[in-house]
Amino acid sequence: MRINFKETLSSFSSFLYKNQGWIFPIIVLSALISLSTLQISGTSAGIYDYLLGKKPVNLIAGKPRPIRSDEWVVTTPFAVSQYNNGMPTQSKNIGIGQDMSIVADAPYADWSMLFRPHNLIFFLLPIGFAFAFKWWLLSAGLALSVYIFVLFLYPRKYLIASLLGSIMLFSPFIQWWYQSATILPIIYGLLGIVSAVKLIESGCRRTATYWSIALAYLAVCFALVMYPAFQLTIGLVSLVTLLAILRGRGTLHLLWQRRNLFLIFGSIILAGTIMGLFLWQHSDAVKASLNTIYPGNRNISSGGFDVFRLISWPLSYLLLDDNNLMILGNNQSEVSNFLLIGLVLVPFLIYLSIRYKSTFSKLEKSIIYISSGIFIFIAIRMFIPIGDQLFSLLGMSKIPHERLFIGLGLINFLLLLVAVSRRSKKLPKKWWKPLISIQQLIFLAIITIIFSILIYATIRHYNIPNIGPLESVAVILTFSVSSTLLLSSYKQLRIVGLVGVLLLNILSTYMVNPLYRGVGITDNEFSRYIMDAEKKDNFYWVANDSSVLSAIMVASGAEVYGGVNTYPQTDIWRRYFPNSTNVFNRYAHVRFLFDSSPQKRSLSLIQDDSFFVHISPCDEMLHDLNIRYIASERPLKSSCLESNRGRIFDGKKIYIYTIKNNSTNTRE
Repeated sequence: MRINFKETLSSFSSFLYKNQGWIFPIIVLSALISLSTLQISGTSAGIYDYLLGKKPVNLIAGKPRPIRSDEWVVTTPFAVSQYNNGMPTQSKNIGIGQDMSIVADAPYADWSMLFRPHNLIFFLLPIGFAFAFKWWLLSAGLALSVYIFVLFLYPRKYLIASLLGSIMLFSPFIQWWYQSATILPIIYGLLGIVSAVKLIESGCRRTATYWSIALAYLAVCFALVMYPAFQLTIGLVSLVTLLAILRGRGTLHLLWQRRNLFLIFGSIILAGTIMGLFLWQHSDAVKASLNTIYPGNRNISSGGFDVFRLISWPLSYLLLDDNNLMILGNNQSEVSNFLLIGLVLVPFLIYLSIRYKSTFSKLEKSIIYISSGIFIFIAIRMFIPIGDQLFSLLGMSKIPHERLFIGLGLINFLLLLVAVSRRSKKLPKKWWKPLISIQQLIFLAIITIIFSILIYATIRHYNIPNIGPLESVAVILTFSVSSTLLLSSYKQLRIVGLVGVLLLNILSTYMVNPLYRGVGITDNEFSRYIMDAEKKDNFYWVANDSSVLSAIMVASGAEVYGGVNTYPQTDIWRRYFPNSTNVFNRYAHVRFLFDSSPQKRSLSLIQDDSFFVHISPCDEMLHDLNIRYIASERPLKSSCLESNRGRIFDGKKIYIYTIKNNSTNTRE
């Protein structure tokens, strides 16, 4: 049977024209399936290749980022370890055992995994495919949740929804912080707003009940992200946005209807019951996390945040060059932000909404004014030393100021949405005339001055030497023109401006994460050696001053002391270091540091999330904990270690020592 390709193509084109709303989802889901099938992800686990002296043959494009250690040192080794060990809830690979339900990115076999759907794929596919699918599922989920939200407020605005979904995905903050803890709160926040409005406005009790169940499910998913610094911020902005939407749509009064109050409280009770069961089941781990010095009991006062950390976002593209790290800060993730063009537009949108009332709906005015209010609220928290009691009541005293950027990013998205989606005039045949209207030229001049101040102040403050005048002018004009177009009275010009915003985001982030085939962390000779050794005995391993070796050993299925402890294993540390609670009572990267003759074993804090364990290879603690093997990147000398000349794994020499039976007591 012959296939008429011309006819088939014509039919497909006709289908897409009639179903334009499916074009963006089809593109996104096709990319998800294709990249997952090829086992390609954006992991920085290729760093293990470099550190082991191995050629990174699986690196397709870009380069792995050492600063993304939350991914390649923490979440990726945990995910691989869980997969290789049958996905237990209580992992025996980390010290005396660690409850993996505390880690949002770790798959584990438990009923609560139903509320972490991003990890369910690990139960269905081999690790390489599952890892890639989970990686891109976060991207697809973020882009499509924005798409759904936009179409909910503005039906049939498919192009605008697609552009805004892409802008959110390619934002510098999202790419530098690319992980479940960053992306999932935004996804569940936006979908939660849609579900809540659908529930409240539904005229059918049965339909409203379904939406209340969906709302409860999303609330539990949101809660189980378990990263309060982002959850509280997104939760606050989402709640205020929900009220703004209800007010703008004229349905706020429906919130107080008996049926809706019953269903909303029903959702809260259902979600609370599920979360209560989870917290009861994992109470020891949850209590240990909450009672830590870091991050559990940290308190941050209002005010004092460096204003240049906030206004430097137009130069986000500089973060792609590692040479700029010592200038802008030594951590791209901490420095990164959204391109906050929507916030720059706030005074102009307010002006336009007052002067041209008919072009702004009540919904758009409500979003502009309430979003501006919540922005001022967050700015007060960051820059003015007042209101600590109120912020503490809201839980914001636990949130570092730079984590509030995620809330500003959501506000920025809402303002961009209003700017581009408001009522439009018909574009005249001489389309260029609106570009040179008096009002547009004034807007362009003012916005150019604003971006000039932002960029030149940042350059001067950080003393950035490698930006010449031409580059500065180009950046200023690109941002200024794109922003000014968003204020046009004509939809077509606004969309051009929105495309400009998307391109600015892409240019700022296109090289943040590499393209890498496979998982990488266990694809090396050292990992295979550990796997073979684990089949022979069940003794514990420890790495000497190496987070890299610890991570590989955990991923390879070895029982390991040290590495990443997501909450303190106090039974160990209190026994051997009773006077060091302030050091070990924290989320921490634990690094053993062996000395042939320390006067006593001790702990020392490296930074808020890591500490050293200073200890002798002869210490009785090692024997008490059943530690038999030490992996080290440098030779160790001790009468308690069997001699070892080292072994070459790929291109890296690693010393693997066996601890002898003799021991001494070097108590703290």
